[in-house]
Amino acid sequence: MRIFPILLTTLTLIAAPAHAETLRLMSYNIRVDVSSDNPRWAERREPMAKQIAFTAPDIFGVQEAAQTAVADLADRLPSYDHYGIGRDDGVKGETTTLFYDRARFVRIEASTQWCSKTPDVPGKDADAAYPRTITRLILRDKQSGKLLDVRNTHFDNVGVTARENCARQLEAIPRYKDAVIMIMGDFNTGTDSVPYRILSSEDGLNLKDARIGAAIDFGPQGTFNDFNIAQTDGEAIDHIFIDRALTVTRFGVLTDSFGGRVISDHFPIVTDVVLPPK
Repeated sequence: MRIFPILLTTLTLIAAPAHAETLRLMSYNIRVDVSSDNPRWAERREPMAKQIAFTAPDIFGVQEAAQTAVADLADRLPSYDHYGIGRDDGVKGETTTLFYDRARFVRIEASTQWCSKTPDVPGKDADAAYPRTITRLILRDKQSGKLLDVRNTHFDNVGVTARENCARQLEAIPRYKDAVIMIMGDFNTGTDSVPYRILSSEDGLNLKDARIGAAIDFGPQGTFNDFNIAQTDGEAIDHIFIDRALTVTRFGVLTDSFGGRVISDHFPIVTDVVLPPK
């Protein structure tokens, strides 16, 4: 597989949306800034913004997104609005922010739940190492008139029970009336796990993994690279789940790099889906 470098040329980017008949979704664990990482966020933010702008998602969700990182991306991607709050107390801490193309969508509602027995109160569940959030946006697509129920999350990296509970909590949130559901995120769990089976079941919300049945499936199986550009054969732990009736035209795991280094410790995933007529 060829890995294409991203040239650093401009500071402000305007992304053109995907074709009007499709909806392009992207999920990206952008990695919180850690002093031992190579490269650090200050080096990664510019190529990341360029990668997103080139991919031109209509909606994208980020995980491990510090408030400063969200601000950096928002400054460089001015055609997007965004929503997400800190997981620690509703202000501080990592976010699972959702970005959306303001020219295409009208925001109807925005809300956050914590993955816990008290979803409206900041906290963590069972064996979780950290508080985890579900960011939800209800959007109206100006092009199709469709309502979208979009959810972004980051399951715990330690708690097996917490991951299963969060999957059940996600699945239990009722569909917004007449809306198409899309759930994206870093689920810290593969395709043979209980949380994956809950979210891709024909029961409940009746969702499917967007990668399954995509007309074009491009990129490696693995989505976590641990900042190793050659690590592409691991497990898929980042997923996008969509209404089972939707047609998926493309799905990709993007392995772009800059200066021989990956942009994050996860590869972003992107998919094109066809919205049904209103």
